[in-house]
Formats: sequence, structure tokens, C-alpha cells
Amino acid sequence: MTTDQLLDEFLGATELTESLGIADGADQSEDERKREHATELGVSLEDIEFLKNHRDEVEQLKAALAAHKERPTFPTRPVANPERRQERLGEQLTDAPEKEYEKRERSVRTTNGAIDPTTWLRNQYTNEADQMLCQICKEEMPFRKRDGAHYFEKKEVLSKKYLPKEHEAQYLALCPLCAAKYDEFVKTEDEVMAELREEIISAEDCEIPISLGDEQTNIRFVETHLHDLKVIMDGAE
Repeated sequence: MTTDQLLDEFLGATELTESLGIADGADQSEDERKREHATELGVSLEDIEFLKNHRDEVEQLKAALAAHKERPTFPTRPVANPERRQERLGEQLTDAPEKEYEKRERSVRTTNGAIDPTTWLRNQYTNEADQMLCQICKEEMPFRKRDGAHYFEKKEVLSKKYLPKEHEAQYLALCPLCAAKYDEFVKTEDEVMAELREEIISAEDCEIPISLGDEQTNIRFVETHLHDLKVIMDGAE
């Protein structure tokens, strides 16, 4: 403490301040003042000097931390005309081929060439900032390919038992990690797929709860995607 910090009525009481070991503010060095203020703020004088000497690096760190905290905006695709969209989707499903397989060296699906889920999903889940988001973790896809497009994995929501026709809306856009979890904890269990189907059909909003092992999360859809998927599931009953 220094005399600068005393109340006005104690200023000038030299004997008292000397006996208490209170230094005269005028006698305190600049470094001592800085160190005292730094201590009050809970930092060291060395830390303050470091920040002063590395302003650019500190600003970069602040920007990186801010970017990490801000999640990208999830795209929205409202259904402008549900009746017309359902009618058009019905026409597509009428002409859609049944899923067929041929026995070769391995079982190869021969009808999925009639659809293009990669482009369809890319259009659905790329936001206005040109970020493509995973439907489960809601983070931007981990990297872009050499052509500049985001790398992602398309996963069919359910098996042929529940979705016998070919259509783009039957796929999810997932990052590699979420795709692996989905294969492991959803696609290998028929009971889980049956429950997920019911959750989707009865959904009142665009987030469908799922369990991926011990992780409780949800699949987030844009409105147009969920609308189309519900129509397809209703038609497959």
C-alpha cells in the first residue's frame, strides 16, 4: 500500500504512515506501480509485457477462439407448397425403379445410378456461407476435396426393408465420424431402424433424436428433406 491509496484525512500523517510501513506514493518507482496494479488484476507484470510484445499473435488467438465458439449457420429450406411438392414427389416415386441387386463377386446395387444423392444433399446442406454441414454433429464437413467441394459421406437413412424405392431424399449427409457411428449403432440393428422410422414419421420439427452408443444426439433435417422423406415413408407402408 502507498499513501496514494489512503483516505484524504490520513494524508500528511507522516509518523503514522512510516510506523505502519506505508510507502510514500511519490517514492514508488514506475515498475513497482505497474507490478502492484498487475497483482490487483491477478496477472504478473511479465504476462502484461508478453502481451504487449506479441499483439499480433494475441489477436490471432482471440480470433481463433471466437471462430471455434461460433457454430456455422444451419441452412433452411422451407416447403413453400407442400401439396405441389408431394404431388411432384409422387410422380417421381411412380417412375422410380425398384431396388434390384445382381449376384456378382459381391452384391452390387444396380439401380442407384438413376439418382444423384451426392449433388442433392450438397444443395440441401450447404449454407449461404458455402459451408456444408453434417446432419448429426452440425459442424462443417472436415475438409474440401481438390475440386473445392466438401468431402462427406452419404448414408441411407434406413434399409431396403423400410425404403424399397430409389430416391435422393432417403440419404443423410454426414461427416466421416458420424457416418461410422451411424453404421455401427443404427444400420446394424433392425429394431433401432424401426424406432427411427417411427420417430421420423411422427416428427413435428426437424430434429430427430437418436442414440449413437452412449451418445444422445439428433439428426437435423432441412424442412424440404424431412418433408420428402416422410412422404416416401408413408408411401412405402
